[in-house]
Amino acid sequence: MIPQKVIDEIRERTDIVKVIGSFIELKRTGNNYKALCPFHNEKTPSFVVSPDKQIYHCFGCGKGGNVFNFIMDYEGVGFIEAVRKLGKEINIDVDKYITSGERGERLEPFYRAVEFASRFYNHLLLEDSRGAGALKYLEGRGIHNELIDEFTIGFAPSSWDELYRKAMDEGIDRNTLIESSLVIRQRGGTGYRDYFRNRVIFPIQSISNRFIALAGRVMDDSQPKYLNSAESPVYSKRRVLYGLSHSKDDIRKSKTAIIVEGYMDYLTLWDKGLRNVVAVCGTSFTPDQAYVLARYANRVYIINDGDRAGIRAAVRTADVLITKGLEARVVILPEGEDPDSFVRKRGAEGLEDEMASAPDYFRYLKLESEKGSGSIARKDQVIRHLIETVSRVDDRVKKELYLQEVSDLFGVSIDALRSGLKNSKGSRDFGSSSKPRGSRNERVQKEIFRISLESKRFAEMVITNIDADDLNGDDFKGYYKALDYALKNDIDIKSSEFIAGLTDPEVSRLASEIALMSLPPGPSDSVLRDDLLWMKKSSLKRELRMMKERIEELQKTQGKDTTEEEVELAEAYRKVSRELKKLSLKEGN
Repeated sequence: MIPQKVIDEIRERTDIVKVIGSFIELKRTGNNYKALCPFHNEKTPSFVVSPDKQIYHCFGCGKGGNVFNFIMDYEGVGFIEAVRKLGKEINIDVDKYITSGERGERLEPFYRAVEFASRFYNHLLLEDSRGAGALKYLEGRGIHNELIDEFTIGFAPSSWDELYRKAMDEGIDRNTLIESSLVIRQRGGTGYRDYFRNRVIFPIQSISNRFIALAGRVMDDSQPKYLNSAESPVYSKRRVLYGLSHSKDDIRKSKTAIIVEGYMDYLTLWDKGLRNVVAVCGTSFTPDQAYVLARYANRVYIINDGDRAGIRAAVRTADVLITKGLEARVVILPEGEDPDSFVRKRGAEGLEDEMASAPDYFRYLKLESEKGSGSIARKDQVIRHLIETVSRVDDRVKKELYLQEVSDLFGVSIDALRSGLKNSKGSRDFGSSSKPRGSRNERVQKEIFRISLESKRFAEMVITNIDADDLNGDDFKGYYKALDYALKNDIDIKSSEFIAGLTDPEVSRLASEIALMSLPPGPSDSVLRDDLLWMKKSSLKRELRMMKERIEELQKTQGKDTTEEEVELAEAYRKVSRELKKLSLKEGN
């Protein structure tokens, strides 16, 4: 790990305008700079760089963050490589500061907490009558007991706080449980409840087989389909691949890996003998994951769902793999199929046949360019996309070989491609579109945090009136925690130190957008109070719905007998109801 003080020094001594300006053309507009976004196709500039805040943000595609995020996004590298590159520019040798200690004593409680939860849920699935429904569901999906044991698959019951109680009995620290996304604080100050409820649980392990996170899947059509652990001191989803702890030896032997999107996809392929497989953990494939995979494999088969969303994700994954020097092949399944369903219908041999005929990434895009009318504009779009992908390849020999392959495939002279390479302005997603407009909930959350940047008083109002668990989205919760930390440590929330100092990419991108937003119309004080009130009421209503569902469930299963859990839930329900009523009266006044 790189010491935080070294990261801070590099960030503070680096001018984001000079760095980004060395890659793309920036034009000054008022206090900021604007440009055509290097990350998606656009005709009107929506990419903004703030020299005061030392951040960038595209209001078209949503990319944004600090100077480290830009290098990571633009050059397709991981965080450490971005810090190393920028450190070199100011004569700081980052490598001599990188330590291997991994802060073992501080991290051990988190490993222990996640392992405890994993084994607890596994026991409930296999040994408790409440796990019967989940077992039947898994059996219907082809997941048998040997596979359940191998991957410690579990079941989180619908009980309110069973894991929390058991963990506390075992002496596991409450804050560790919260930070590991195992427990959350209830609304209305009524205690704590389990984060995962009524879901099949897939524990996520590190390469060294330590339990680091959980993923929970519903067994019906309810939403969200998956609930994933947020990032923690032991879990960084952009660096972790599900199943690599089990598959790494097979990948190393074959020098070949298969990437799938889902946990079920992984388990089915593994069970059918395709054991050189990994899955992404609820996020897009990242450069950090490519670096990890490159230690074991030379060739990677991307097998996503057969719909348009799956195909677009496959293109993005292939781009990342190519820039890291890996050979990428794209396997397109029939529409409506995913790797799990395909293999269960046609077996491992059927999927191996598809892999044997899968084109490499360049040939796949050549075929895509010829679909439909095969227009010149379509081919031009594909060629430019490939040039921009190749521009981010570090290895000069491979870069030259890639250019030669594109030249041969499309019949374009290599000199023309080299000219395009020089003029390339970064990676533009093939077939990408602008970021969709968010919900009211998202808008209110952004307004709250935008106003909080105006003064310490506003920021303290936010921290005092809502909790992180009142918010929706890991990025918003992460931003809340960063704001709380800044206030407690006397960090100026208006300074670049606060916004540009965020290291989590998703939180940093959100922070850049919020910082460059205009203030909502109206008096900030009144708008903030209204938004906080609306946010808190929405949170309490969600909590009441969940409590009511659990109480009704207990009444159905227990009959006339009243359980201790039902009594406690009823009391908590009354407390939250009173809190909601007070807020409603306050709103009326």
